Amino acid sequence: MRIATTCRMSAATRVLVLGIALLASACLQSTAPQPSVLQLSGSWKYTGLQTAPVRATLTGTLAISRESGTSFQGRLDLSSTNEQTGVPLVLGGLVSGSESGTAVIDFDADLDVVRRHVGQIVADTITGTWIGSAPDGTMSSGTFRVEREPR
Repeated sequence: MRIATTCRMSAATRVLVLGIALLASACLQSTAPQPSVLQLSGSWKYTGLQTAPVRATLTGTLAISRESGTSFQGRLDLSSTNEQTGVPLVLGGLVSGSESGTAVIDFDADLDVVRRHVGQIVADTITGTWIGSAPDGTMSSGTFRVEREPR
């Protein structure tokens, strides 16, 4: 009986050591940027329509400054014009995202609230929808289109 207990402990110890070794090897993998799969770097013309809570026209620039594998980062600068009042609001913030499926681009833009964008890329155009949620629970949503600007 004592021999069986010792063997079980030994097996448990081996599993623990193996688990620690696997975790340690994962930490040793390179965090250096990988070659881009997407080729999104550059300036993109952003147009959109906010449909809720109030209608607004969105125009601006999406600048993708960094890519690695299927991930990217950049900045979005917009002018949001309320369609009822005509009052413009300037918004700007960082963007991070990735390709989440075949030709599906998914990114967050940290503007007045974080707005999650999901769109389909075809050639030099991405079209889709976005949704945002303010800390007070107010939801905003709309559509967008970004077109690569000539280099």
